[in-house]
Amino acid sequence: MPARIPLDVDLEDKLLYGLTPTRLGYLVVALLMAFSLWSTRWASVPIRGAAALALLAIGAAAAWGRWRGRPADRWLVDIVVFVAATHRVRVNFPRMISRCFPGAR
Repeated sequence: MPARIPLDVDLEDKLLYGLTPTRLGYLVVALLMAFSLWSTRWASVPIRGAAALALLAIGAAAAWGRWRGRPADRWLVDIVVFVAATHRVRVNFPRMISRCFPGAR
């Protein structure tokens, strides 16, 4: 008995406006953050509006942004992994701590 296998089984589902569930989550979280930033009274209206629009732009870039065929969030993860792999953090303890604990260097 011949059977046909669908070719698109490895594609992610699209929920709304061509967004996958993860990308839709980015957009919804950015919308909620922008609304909460706009609703508070921490600054004047133009400053709050600019900050809310900046958050909306970041959320839209995370949801729909692609560069060279890769989503923006994967670029961000790759940049963070590269920086963590190529930089070493060295902590210098103050003299007082190193006097109290001679092995702490």
